Amino acid sequence: MKCCCDAQEKKRGNIPQLEFTEEQFFEQFAALEEGLALVQIQLRDLSENAKLFGGLVRQMRRSTCPVTLSPK
Repeated sequence: MKCCCDAQEKKRGNIPQLEFTEEQFFEQFAALEEGLALVQIQLRDLSENAKLFGGLVRQMRRSTCPVTLSPK
């Protein structure tokens, strides 16, 4: 299986190519899937932290700037 790499290097119109065996391809694909799973976990954690931080900010805002009702 041929795979193009480093497409930015176009000296003399020649793009270097590497030969990958099917086993190497599947190993790299599995590594990419594992990396993607870790990124998804980190994004979920970041989202949860953002929610917690938002709640903390609201609580701080309410405690320092309490809402006053305007008389009508």
